[in-house]
Amino acid sequence: MIAVNTAKQIITEQCIKLPIVQIELLNALNYALAEDIFSPIQFPAFRQSSMDGYAIYWDEKANQLAIQAAMPAGTAQPLLLQKGKAIQVFTGGPVPDGADCVVQKEWITVNNSTIQIQLNNNIQLGDHIRNVGSDLQKNTLLLQKGTVIQPSHIALMASAGITTVKVLQKPSVGILITGNELVQPGNALSFGKVYDSNAFTIQAHLKKVGITQIQVRYVSDNLQETENSIKELLLHHDMVIITGGVSAGDYDYVPQACINAGVQQHFHKVKQRPGKPLFFGTQKNKLVFGLPGNPAAVISCLYQYVIPAIDQICGTHTIHATTAKVSTAFQKNIPLTQFLKGYLEGNTVKILPAQASYQLSALTNANCWIELEESDTQIESGAEKRVYLFL
Repeated sequence: MIAVNTAKQIITEQCIKLPIVQIELLNALNYALAEDIFSPIQFPAFRQSSMDGYAIYWDEKANQLAIQAAMPAGTAQPLLLQKGKAIQVFTGGPVPDGADCVVQKEWITVNNSTIQIQLNNNIQLGDHIRNVGSDLQKNTLLLQKGTVIQPSHIALMASAGITTVKVLQKPSVGILITGNELVQPGNALSFGKVYDSNAFTIQAHLKKVGITQIQVRYVSDNLQETENSIKELLLHHDMVIITGGVSAGDYDYVPQACINAGVQQHFHKVKQRPGKPLFFGTQKNKLVFGLPGNPAAVISCLYQYVIPAIDQICGTHTIHATTAKVSTAFQKNIPLTQFLKGYLEGNTVKILPAQASYQLSALTNANCWIELEESDTQIESGAEKRVYLFL
């Protein structure tokens, strides 16, 4: 049995980034850029009005000006503003050549085909004109390699005319749910059976971090069936997550099935609660996690090991940690690292009830995991502890 930090280090050493792929911009949310992105254009590409109003020569602002034309957004041909005249312009539309000021329409009186500007307003040279390239110059660095793409980044790249990007591929994941006692929700629940929540839990977390290629399989507590299922999933996926069957019971076949399937075991059992029986192995560059069957242990291991591994191999960073002061004292009676369901508010975190690994009820009120170190015994109120925020 190894320490939590040792387990994390072993996993880190086995994580290799996935290949670079080119994808459509709209599909790139939460992917990590595999290259720097430079603007292929200058923006705006033409002088642009930031107001609905009239373009004029600034030194003619006191004059009555004839309306020469209108230039709506999308106007395809430039116009030259004539002396003694004004051209109507619109927000986002072009400004005519020669004009050096746009006066907003609220400050203008229109009389037939002429305008008069209200001079009690402070009209400045260059008002409401966005100059060429004032937002982006051509070949400007827009986003650095490694940036995890957010909606604002997609908006920026779209404004520069970019439609595809090169990103680090996200892993495909095979999920194997083991256990004779499991019944899928929607079916009748007979004596001795329980509904499976782990397949739903794992899929929900994977989708939350942008994993879309997911396959779920179920298998009974049988060594040969488990081995065959692991082999099949490893053929088609970058990562395999197994729940149940990893402890030391008579029907816990997962560690042996993994070894029989050609998985190299790196560790089995970690000094932690929940999730002590955790198994980790690899087959070439493919990662295999054997998680306990208890639902809270599954979620805890997802946060501590599985999602951080996904982050590492596809360049993202979705697990956020901080420190906070524990609101009440807590007695820890086990010489293991313990992860507790907590509620973080400001810089204070509350330890919630229902901490057993089979209990999901506290998770409805929780927003983080609190880490108590292996050496901790008596945690006093106000002690600072590391917390991992829920996705």
